[in-house]
Amino acid sequence: MHIYLILAVIIIISIAIFSFQNPFPIIVYFLNWEVKSSLTIILMITFVAGILTSILITVMLKIKRKRSITREKREIAKLIKEKK
Repeated sequence: MHIYLILAVIIIISIAIFSFQNPFPIIVYFLNWEVKSSLTIILMITFVAGILTSILITVMLKIKRKRSITREKREIAKLIKEKK
């Protein structure tokens, strides 16, 4: 548990150093959008988007696995019934 706390502190310190060294605004163009913000904010938004994407994929895979297990349990129960 302490390793996670140490890792979190290291990441927070790294983010703070990065933020202070890169305070200048940048312009990001995407399709018809134009966003002017600091580099840190843009990177944090993309980081959070990546986390949310990985969570979504993980949840979808867990649901798929759960459905597969349920289907296999039904099939096993059906085979046991037929055997009797």
